[in-house]
Amino acid sequence: MKALALRGRVVTDREVLEEATVLVEDGRISAVSRGRPVADEACELPESYLVPGFVDLQVNGSFGVDVATMLGRVPELSEKLLSTGTTAYLPTAISLPRDSYPGLLAGLDLRPGRGAEALGLHLEGPFINPARRGAHPAESVAPPDAALLREMMSRGSPLRLLTLAPEMEGAAELVAAARSRGVTVSAGHSDAPFETAYRALEEGVRSVTHLFNAMSPLHHREPGLAGAALAHPRTVAGIIADGRHVHPGMVRLAYRLLGPDRIYLVTDAISAAGAPPGTGGLSLAGQPVYLGDGTPRLASGELSGSLLRMDEALRNILRFTGCTLPEAVRMASTTPARLIGEGRRRGRLSPGHDADVVALSDGLEVEAVWKGGEKVLG
Repeated sequence: MKALALRGRVVTDREVLEEATVLVEDGRISAVSRGRPVADEACELPESYLVPGFVDLQVNGSFGVDVATMLGRVPELSEKLLSTGTTAYLPTAISLPRDSYPGLLAGLDLRPGRGAEALGLHLEGPFINPARRGAHPAESVAPPDAALLREMMSRGSPLRLLTLAPEMEGAAELVAAARSRGVTVSAGHSDAPFETAYRALEEGVRSVTHLFNAMSPLHHREPGLAGAALAHPRTVAGIIADGRHVHPGMVRLAYRLLGPDRIYLVTDAISAAGAPPGTGGLSLAGQPVYLGDGTPRLASGELSGSLLRMDEALRNILRFTGCTLPEAVRMASTTPARLIGEGRRRGRLSPGHDADVVALSDGLEVEAVWKGGEKVLG
């Protein structure tokens, strides 16, 4: 068993270790230390930051690939996501016609390859509030249906994260059913009043999907789901840190109230993200998307996902909040991995964790990526 030493500026949970080493053996991290431990092979990156691979829990698509309508191209998406520093992610599908789900659930390829690892499906809908559907097609939004959800979760289902509106009648039954199968439940696309949202967060809903977006505005007399997320002592919240979906001042407010262990960065990226200029046929779950002002929108003008990359989100969160680099990395890697039960395997540069490592330049641009100790980019 050969040992590989990755040497550079190692970013741990709490600090940046200058002139340090991540020692990799058999695809896992065996040690993190200052200095230069003996290894069979070494990669010297003295000016680079070594960080854990990013974990993105909301990827509708990127690089011309739309997850919901191009399942056969998900492996291609996985490979291209490496260039953003993402080494693990949840392919995401918004609300679809009911007869689309069997094919979606059966057709998602989760076999590991050289690209970012698809950990399972994030089903964003269809059990959401029509009043807060955003870019979800009205005809695909459905009331809570426990029988449909159980069918989705049967026999080796890839479902990993479910976004629903907790105020809808029957939602509590869905939460209980999902939790019984190990599926994480997040509240989103919701018009829930504060008390209803807070109770749901107490009773099994563990996170909030893209905080502040597709939910009632934060108001001092009716804080709604956003207020419940900020007030609750344990809930974590995803946030789209592109400066367009959420004002940087609100991102800073959320960070000050929740901190790096209760915020996770998501891209909510769609097929247009990373696609070359002039690429035609860009879509979100089959709906045409337009980029007139540089922001993805439907023909109606509704925001429809983002063009964000995870490395860009990392740089933005540093600029918006003034947090430290270790804190930003926790929001991009550690916190999302922990939310979906992957915290013991990924999201940290720590002994025993998978050797998914990203080298970032001094300007925090992706230079190289190792997946399970194998160099796959750079």
